[in-house]
Amino acid sequence: MKFANNSVKREAASYACGLPSRLRRCGDPSHQTLAPKPLYAVLTVVFLGSAAAYVLLPHGELIQQLAAVPLVGSLVAALVQTLRDQAAHERQLILQASEHQFAIGASSHMADVAFDKHVIFCEEYVQEVFATLGTLFREGPTENVLPHASTLFQIRNKHAVWLTNDLDSDLQKFEGALRKIGASDWYLRNAERAEDRQQKIEEMYKTLADVLGQENMGPEWQGQPLSADLAISTVIRGLRQVLGTEELTELRSALVQSALINVKENS
Repeated sequence: MKFANNSVKREAASYACGLPSRLRRCGDPSHQTLAPKPLYAVLTVVFLGSAAAYVLLPHGELIQQLAAVPLVGSLVAALVQTLRDQAAHERQLILQASEHQFAIGASSHMADVAFDKHVIFCEEYVQEVFATLGTLFREGPTENVLPHASTLFQIRNKHAVWLTNDLDSDLQKFEGALRKIGASDWYLRNAERAEDRQQKIEEMYKTLADVLGQENMGPEWQGQPLSADLAISTVIRGLRQVLGTEELTELRSALVQSALINVKENS
């Protein structure tokens, strides 16, 4: 199953807003200055002085040749410094563009609202998924799983505008597996003499094994490999990816470690 993950940017922006100003300034282009103007003034003075000395001193004398050394050196130094300033200016433009994109994509009002909606949806959906898991463990493949599938469908529809197409499609497959289990149980209870009864039983238990996942049923069921796409654990893991749970945990750990290092260095 593939799940989109857009929440890490939003949380990262919150962390950035909460960092001390001296830390936030590290990537601020406004604090990365170009070469000071006095440097160019000094190079200009050296160039003019050397040029005047070269013109006024007797031609062919050693002292005239020595006067040309600062002349050439100042030109080379000015050229190198100009290239360095140009590179720094371009780096500032890139950083400013990146910060602008980050501000729009991660810390905008829309990003905040979308993240909050994802949290609400994931919590509601996971709560019902665990209720479904309890019913399956308690009763096995049963038509009583149909109300759970209906509830999951209602939760997904309520938050449909905030879900990505991939997430919506993958959750539909999971809910479809639950309906297949419930419908098969109802069919077997009401069609005891059906010719395809044994086939329906095998399909129902295979789907149940797919939903419970390899964690509970092993890698296969009666020689058939289980589908990870329909497993409850895959659904929960995918919802965690939507919220960026693992990434945010790593981010918090990194920030705490960095803060501890700074405290130790300054103590």
